[in-house]
Amino acid sequence: MIDEVYSKKTFSDRVMCNKQFLSDDMLRLLDNPDAFLDNSRTEIIQDNFKSKVGIIVLDGKKLVIKRHNYKSQWQKFRRYFRPTRSRRNWYYSNFLISRGVFVPTPVAFVEQRIAGVLRGMAHFVYEYVEGITGEAYFKHNMESFEKIEQGMDMVISLVDRIRELGIIHGDIRMSNLIFKENRICLLDFDDMRPSQWYKLPRVRNRDVRGLKKDIFYNIPPALQKRFLDKLDKYDG
Repeated sequence: MIDEVYSKKTFSDRVMCNKQFLSDDMLRLLDNPDAFLDNSRTEIIQDNFKSKVGIIVLDGKKLVIKRHNYKSQWQKFRRYFRPTRSRRNWYYSNFLISRGVFVPTPVAFVEQRIAGVLRGMAHFVYEYVEGITGEAYFKHNMESFEKIEQGMDMVISLVDRIRELGIIHGDIRMSNLIFKENRICLLDFDDMRPSQWYKLPRVRNRDVRGLKKDIFYNIPPALQKRFLDKLDKYDG
């Protein structure tokens, strides 16, 4: 893995990049990701207090740049001393790929450093995955019992796999699931962490609780009970 990654460590930043994507243009992006993210040609798909996310085309490849924002000055201060969410996305993307879970290919992460030690603004870059969100999949296939059952079973299998790996995703919901060619791609590892055995069952069951809530809001009412019934096995 080390031989496949370009890395740079300076007083002002930390960079890691998949060498398959390394080029002159990529080096320019790594040097100043905001210049690409804030470019008028970038397609912005999210821009709020949590993050700014945009789609670009670089070297003929469609990539996503995600900048992790701060909710408050207090959060910014606390994150001086903690691993950045961009580094977490990089680590867990590679971890999940090595375990056979379908996730977007991680391209790079960049984190600013203050005085060489404190962690500042960070960006994560990954390859764009063509497909439709979980919400759109279930709405578009309302009349197909086979596709609905297949989709639900794929989501349940993904939840099972995450639990088998001893981790908590932290935000499993329809907008973080991309359906593509009878496969399901998992996005967003900002809140992913190990599942610790000594934590209360409610904490360890966070992914299922969040998914049930999301089903209530983002799955057509006619499908909700069938979906929720499939999740009952986790209540024991």
